[in-house]
Amino acid sequence: MKRSRKLAVAGTAVALGAAAVTTAIVAADPQEQRTASSVAAAAELVWPIVQSHPTADAGSSLSDVASAPDGTMWAVGGVQNSPVYKPVFQRLSGGTWSDVALPASLNAYRFNAVSATSPSNVWVAAQLNTSGDSHALLRWNGTAWAVAKTPLSFQPSDIATAGPASTWAVTAMSAKYWNGTAWADTPIGIKPRALAAVSPTSAWAVGWADGHPATARWNGTKWTDVPFPAIDGIVKGGEIASTLHDVYAASANDVWAVGAVRVADAAGKEVARSLLAHWNGTKWTNVLGAPGSTLTEVTSDGAGGIWVLSGRSAMRHRTAAGVWSEETLAQPAGTTVIPAAMAVRPGTTTVWAVGWTSTVATRYADLAHWRSN
Repeated sequence: MKRSRKLAVAGTAVALGAAAVTTAIVAADPQEQRTASSVAAAAELVWPIVQSHPTADAGSSLSDVASAPDGTMWAVGGVQNSPVYKPVFQRLSGGTWSDVALPASLNAYRFNAVSATSPSNVWVAAQLNTSGDSHALLRWNGTAWAVAKTPLSFQPSDIATAGPASTWAVTAMSAKYWNGTAWADTPIGIKPRALAAVSPTSAWAVGWADGHPATARWNGTKWTDVPFPAIDGIVKGGEIASTLHDVYAASANDVWAVGAVRVADAAGKEVARSLLAHWNGTKWTNVLGAPGSTLTEVTSDGAGGIWVLSGRSAMRHRTAAGVWSEETLAQPAGTTVIPAAMAVRPGTTTVWAVGWTSTVATRYADLAHWRSN
C-alpha cells in the first residue's frame, strides 16, 4: 500500500495549552536513558485498540492526529482500495471517533498531517494522489473548506498552527508561512521533518542538515538555525540520514525532540541509536539510546511528562520527575501494527495513537486508534 509517513508532532503546543504541562522538564541524563532503554519488553500495560470501521475500511490508514484546547481531536489519513481515492477526516466526540463528510473535490488528495487550535481553525497538509498539478494546504472552519494549492515541488509533509493568522507547513526541503491572508515561502535552513508551534512568534522545526540532526526556530518573522550538540561517530552518507523525527513544545523554553542517528560502534560497525533531546530555553542537550533503537514520536502526557514511541509498538513514558516506564500497543492476532502519530487530549492524561493494522493474508491496511489507559 502506498503510504505517506507523517513524522511530525500531532497537536502543537498551542493545541496542548489546556493540558497540565506546567512543570519544567529537565533533560534526561545518560543513566536515565540507559534505564529507559532497558525496560523489559513484556510490558504489563497495553493500550487497547479501537477500530473506526472494523470490517469496512480495508485499505485505509491514519497518518496524523491533533488536539485543540477545548478537547476536540482530529485524525486524518486516506482510503486507497476504492475506485475513487478518498481522504479520511475524523473527529473525536466524547469517546467516539466519527468520519466528517468531505466534498468530492477533495477526493484527489491524501491527508498527510493535521493541526488545530479550535474546531473552527483546523489545518490539513494534503498530498495529490491522482493526476494533477498541485498539492494543497487546507483549512476547515467548522462548516467549509478553504483550499490553497501548492506546486508539485511543494509536497507538504507537516503543518502546525498557532491560530488563524499563524500557520506553518513544510516539505522535506522547504517551508511556507500563512499570515492570515496568504501563504509565502520562508527559507528554513534545515531539511525539516516535523513542526511544533508555541505562539505566532515561537515555533520549532526539526530534521537534519549536512548529515546531522538539526533544529530551527521561528521568531515571528524568520527561521533561524539553532545549534544542536555534536554527536561523536555519526556516519554520513547512505540512504538513511541521522535526523530528528518529531518535536513537542510544552512552552518556548521546554521542548522535546526525538529521532535516531547512525554511528560507528567500537568495532567500526554502523548501528542505529535512538536520540532524545531537550531544549531548556538556552541550549539543546541530548542522549543516545541503546544500539538498534529508534524514537519516532513524542507528545505530552498531560501531567508535565512525555510519551515517546519506540519501534512499532513500544510506548515509553517519562514522568515530570524523570521516571521511565513502558507500555505497549495492542496488536490483533495475525496483524502488524503501524502507529503513525499520537497526541494527548487536553485537560486529561489520555493519549491517543493512530495508524493502521495490516495482515499478511490480505496486505490491506485497516485504520486504527489506540488509547492509553
